[in-house]
Amino acid sequence: MPFDAAAASRLLEKKLADIARKTVLPAPMLELVAGTARAQLAARAAERVDLADTEITDIERVLRGAPMLPRHAFPLDAARGQALFGELSRLVRDSEPHLAAAMTVINEAVSHGQLDLAQAFGRYLEGDDPYFAAFGEKTPDAPRLLNFLVQASLAPRLAAVAEAVFARFPDNRTWNFGHCPVCASPPLMARLVGKVGARHLTCSFCQLEYRAKRLLCPYCGEEDHKLLEVFTAPDEPGYAVHVCLRCNNYIKTTDFRELDRPSLPVLDDLESLTLDLAARNRGYGRPVLSAWGF
Repeated sequence: MPFDAAAASRLLEKKLADIARKTVLPAPMLELVAGTARAQLAARAAERVDLADTEITDIERVLRGAPMLPRHAFPLDAARGQALFGELSRLVRDSEPHLAAAMTVINEAVSHGQLDLAQAFGRYLEGDDPYFAAFGEKTPDAPRLLNFLVQASLAPRLAAVAEAVFARFPDNRTWNFGHCPVCASPPLMARLVGKVGARHLTCSFCQLEYRAKRLLCPYCGEEDHKLLEVFTAPDEPGYAVHVCLRCNNYIKTTDFRELDRPSLPVLDDLESLTLDLAARNRGYGRPVLSAWGF
């Protein structure tokens, strides 16, 4: 199905308005998030994916849990990624002073050849966190800024590739795992959709949304209901936190089926930040970062 940029834009603006009314984020941060999301949407609408030279894993191996396309094998468009990086850099420079100062360090590193964006893109595909942590020492007031910029710059391309790859997954087969069927990365968010409340997970890497088992820890695969618990907070209607007592991890779940509210997983994650604090105060962790680098 072709990407519907107009529908995606309407949904995005509704979601941004919801978050703004909750004042969950400081105004400068909300402006940066909104500007980033809009720039990503425009980039996503321009993406065209050709998988002719891309090797997709045999479907029988996939159904046993293998990724259709490992993250390091995602075909990138470096020029598009660098263009979006530049656009997002301008947004950061106009944001809070500590971010603007860190952006100056990053831009100078690029201009002096100390930071190669194509290499940074490749390191992100490989999941090379030490690479970004090392650079973060140069921007101590915003140590994850480079990671955020690279992740945000690649997100539209990764999403387009993932959707094109997943279109080859057979409609009549069930995905029985928690990790992403395309890249095998762990999920970021869950949400319940449709009359039956089908559980959909959103990948933390390629942002593919895929249906998964309702009763399953997506991080360790635990299915014993006695080890899977749920808690909610009265000030966060429509959200729940699902925790696993086996691996001690949690995932937040959106259920807006009876609420007149828009859902966008990467922004649902931001809107429900108070639940992250509640989960961590109870001793639970989440093995993935948000789509915004924290």
